[in-house]
Amino acid sequence: MGDPAGIGPEVCWKGITPKLLDLATISIVGDQEIIEESKLLYSQELSERTKEVSIFPTENSSFKPLERCRPSGASGECALKAIQIATDICLNNKADAMVTAPVSKEAIEMSGTPFTGHTEWISNRCGNHDEMMMMSDLSQKFHVGYLTTHVPLAKLPSLITTNLIQRRLEQCLSFRDLIRDPRPIAICGLNPHAGENGLLGTEEEDIIKPVIQKLQQTGHPIEGPFPADTLFVKNLREKFSILLALYHDQGGIPFKMLAFDQGVNHTLGLPIIRTSVDHGTAWDIAWKGQASGKSMTAAIELALLRAEAGWKEQVPHHNTKPNTKVTT
Repeated sequence: MGDPAGIGPEVCWKGITPKLLDLATISIVGDQEIIEESKLLYSQELSERTKEVSIFPTENSSFKPLERCRPSGASGECALKAIQIATDICLNNKADAMVTAPVSKEAIEMSGTPFTGHTEWISNRCGNHDEMMMMSDLSQKFHVGYLTTHVPLAKLPSLITTNLIQRRLEQCLSFRDLIRDPRPIAICGLNPHAGENGLLGTEEEDIIKPVIQKLQQTGHPIEGPFPADTLFVKNLREKFSILLALYHDQGGIPFKMLAFDQGVNHTLGLPIIRTSVDHGTAWDIAWKGQASGKSMTAAIELALLRAEAGWKEQVPHHNTKPNTKVTT
């Protein structure tokens, strides 16, 4: 359910649609009182079908209604319990996928647990798999992958290695198979103008291009590196199935400008399927009924797509299970 002080409980209910309930069994993980209260406020479109959505309660939390609309240790602890339980449900094969509502890194840190983000925490819980963050808008066929995630820019050049680039591109290729998109994959450069042939930096010439050439020689449709300030322009980006950004804001800023309401943040390379909304806790509109459930709906739809394909751990095709179960 995300952080109870933010819009997480609201978007859970607004994001679950009758169509989704026809396709999957959906449970919401979190504090039962908060989920029940938000159901009364925000589940009007489901009408009587709210009875089909089960609640998987966490332990009673110390979070109080007075702490809404701002980060607190109590709300962070409540959110983290829900993430932990949902992850374990999936690891124990009691659900086919998990969808996460927004949390606050600050609130979870205030609860006493070091936390750099959903992606890293879930990866660690799953045994430190080689996770990759991806953002997708299925309606626009627009997908952005990330070479790195929540790391300081000062550390970035040392993290860009041949092995990492190859692994991420291979993960992108597997996801391209899942979505059955024949367009090639593009990768951004690190430096302005993609290094300008070495004049503005040498990472493109020394590290990125050799990996591209190696994969091209084995028949993989990969192009680049491209200057990031032009790759996201409509006429260019639409030539590619996936754009691989090298760092968080390089991909996140243009993606959120182009696909904020429909965007989905999801993780590749884990032994479980995990997708998420592509927005934050929105303290300013929390518990006011103003949040949109579109990103949550899209996140559940992508979780279903991956679950029905049996797609996890970068493997595009497995036998599927009937009656997919999704936990949010």
